[in-house]
Formats: sequence, structure tokens, C-alpha cells
Amino acid sequence: MEQLYKNSFDKRLVQLALRIQKVFIYRVIQRTVLTIFPFVLIGSFAQTFRVLFLSNDGFLGRLMPDINDNLFDQIDDIFSAISNLTIGWVSVIAVFAAAKYTAKHYHRDDQLAGISGSLALLIISYVYSKRSPLSFHSSVLGVRGLLFAIFLGIFVGYIFKLTSKEAKNSKFKTMSTSVLNRTFISIKSIFLVIVLAVIVSDVVNITFYSNLPESVLASISSTNPSTKAITQILHTFGFGAYTIIMSFLGWSGPYSAIESSYSDPSSIANLNYALNNHTAWGAPDLFNANTLYHAFATFGGTGATLALLIAILWTSKDNDMLTVSRWSLIPSIFNINAGMMSGIPILFNIVFLIPFMLAPLVNMIIAAIALQLRLMPPSVYSIPAGTPGPLIAFLGTNGSWQALLFSLITLTVSVFIYLPFVRIAQHVKTIDNLANDERGTN
Repeated sequence: MEQLYKNSFDKRLVQLALRIQKVFIYRVIQRTVLTIFPFVLIGSFAQTFRVLFLSNDGFLGRLMPDINDNLFDQIDDIFSAISNLTIGWVSVIAVFAAAKYTAKHYHRDDQLAGISGSLALLIISYVYSKRSPLSFHSSVLGVRGLLFAIFLGIFVGYIFKLTSKEAKNSKFKTMSTSVLNRTFISIKSIFLVIVLAVIVSDVVNITFYSNLPESVLASISSTNPSTKAITQILHTFGFGAYTIIMSFLGWSGPYSAIESSYSDPSSIANLNYALNNHTAWGAPDLFNANTLYHAFATFGGTGATLALLIAILWTSKDNDMLTVSRWSLIPSIFNINAGMMSGIPILFNIVFLIPFMLAPLVNMIIAAIALQLRLMPPSVYSIPAGTPGPLIAFLGTNGSWQALLFSLITLTVSVFIYLPFVRIAQHVKTIDNLANDERGTN
């Protein structure tokens, strides 16, 4: 076993990951994340197609031939529905899986627990409105609500453990009776879950909790507190790190949406300077979200996961990781990494926490140094939706070869940051599989 480790850091991280994997809640989280992968993958392809070809400012939208507006709208509606009902409702699937796995572990009715979990999430996210009688807080149901959904599912599973009896298997010939028995065994748990969900839903709608924190953070992050370079850097790095951590936990941060970054005062000042002077060189604010975070820290999506995909395809021998990476290649090129996040998985995976944070932050440091030394101009222009990560700085500077060069340099650095952790992830999986085999033979 010792030959698996190249150094003491590898050994300690593998041992830590294996200890964490023994924790029941963590196992539920990992199984839930893997369960949502096929739905997220399908949704990511639909989202990629919409962003590239159907969006007015899509990266390849201008290459699309002119077609009838009604036909265009129908195509857009189809792909919008697929995207919204997969990625947009992924938390509904996640809460079902988490509740099901938790209840099954404690030998309770896993199907009713899963359904109760999904119903609880829908109740909590329900918007009380007479104008829209059936509407929900979309931020709770999508990827941004994943962390909450998983813990809600685990909580529902525990409620079934505490308030219902053990579920026993029944034969098909007594299906009607067995279904009724299962229902009455779990009716107390279902009722309690619904009551608690209604209480939480009232709190959500009264306080607008699902929107307020993000609104406050977005407002703070869009205003640079000072013209001093060091203050701007700390401001951008702080909110960048927060966004990365929240994405790792299935949430979101102030820099998650690139569109909002072009409306902040710093970006507007840079754009006005470039338009008036016909160049990005000399723009007043070098260290904002567009010049550092979006231009150099989001190759393939949050966490620079395009670098992880390249590292896996380059060196990995694990069939599962290779398969997920190949399926996720096209969406990742255009910065949609939901498939990678749930399929590898990266979400909640302690092995990938360090490179997921380190790669984008190192890229931002390299970019900040290059900008300070005037080795490249800052990214000031708006870019088409779905622009591949390595081309964001290039197009955002109106075609600066220096910006393209530093994009390629930072992408290469990110790949080498991820490489050792790909190896460690394979070691963890190998040891875990061996342990499972041993348990199975005993």
C-alpha cells in the first residue's frame, strides 16, 4: 500500500479522505451528488446549446442561419425547458436522493421519505402570490440550493427514523395491503415533515431569505472600496475566494454571474476609458472582477475546472473519471461545468478542495502581477456569452496577444496544480474499492 504514495502529503490527504468517507452524512452527500449527474449532464448540454446558439449575445449565435422567428422561439423553448427542469430543478432530485438514502440506511420507507423530502423543498421554495398561483424561488430549486437540499433530505430521513417503524418487505401479491401499511407506518413522519416545511416556508417568504444575502453581497462586491491597488486586490480576491468556496459547497457567490460584473462602477470606468482612448492600455482599475476573476479564474467554470478535465484526460487511468470528463468536455469548453462538479465529483470532495481554490487564486495572482507590470492590458470589453475561458481575456482586451499568452500560461499552471490531486483521488478510490472487496469476501 505504501507504494501508492509519492510523499507524506499524499499519504495524509488520502488517509483524511478515507476517514471522512466513513462518516455516514458524507457518504449520503457523495451518493446524492453522483445520483444527480445524468440529469445535470443533460441539462448542461441543453444550456450550452442555448448559450452558444440561441442567446442574442451567444459566442456562436451570429453564425446561425436566419430562421423563422416562431421556429426559433420553439427551439429556444424546448432547450429552455430541458435546462430549467434538469439543472434548474436539480435540488428537487437531490433532496429526494438524500432522504431516500438516509431512510434506507435506518431501514425506514425510503420511497416515501424521498417523496416527502421533495415535497418539503417545494413547499419551502413556494412563493405566496395571488398573481402567480404556482411559482417558486428558483434559487432554492437549482444548483444554488443544492447544499440546503441535501441537508434537508438528510433531516427528513432522520425524521422518518425517529417517528416511524422499520419498513418490511412485502410480496407483490399483497401489494395493495402493503402499500397501505407502509403509508400508515410513515403517516406521522410525512405529516411532521409537511408541517415543518410550511413553517420554514413562511419564514422564507416573510424575510425573502432566498434573495437577500445574495443581493447584499452582490451590492458590496460591485463597489470597490478604494482606489488603492492593494485594497482593490484584497477586495477582488476576497469575494473571488468566497465565490469559489460557495460553489464547492453547491451554493453561489457574488462573482458567479459574469453579466452582473459589467455593470459595476469599476468596469464601467474601464470601458469608458477604453472607448474614449481606443485602447485598454492604461485603464484606471486594474484589479476588479473582470480583469482578474472572470478573465483568468474561470477556465471551464468556477474553480478553473477545464484544467482538471485536461489533467484527467492527460494522466488518469480511472475509467469513471475519464468517462465523465469526455462527456463533460464540450460544456466545459464553454464554461459550463455542472457535469464535472457532480460526476467526478468535485462538489464536497475534500481531495479537490485545495486545487479548486488554489488554481483560480494562483491564476489571479499571476494576472495581477502582469497587469501591475504592464505586461498586458486589462480585460475591459464585454464578451459574448459562452466564450471559452482561455479566450475571455483575449476578447475582453480587443485581441491582445499578451492577454492570450497569459491565459495559456495560467491554464497550464492550473493543469499542473490539479495533476497531483488527480493521482490522489485515484488512490483514494483504489483503497476504498479494496476495502469494499475485503468486506464483501468476509
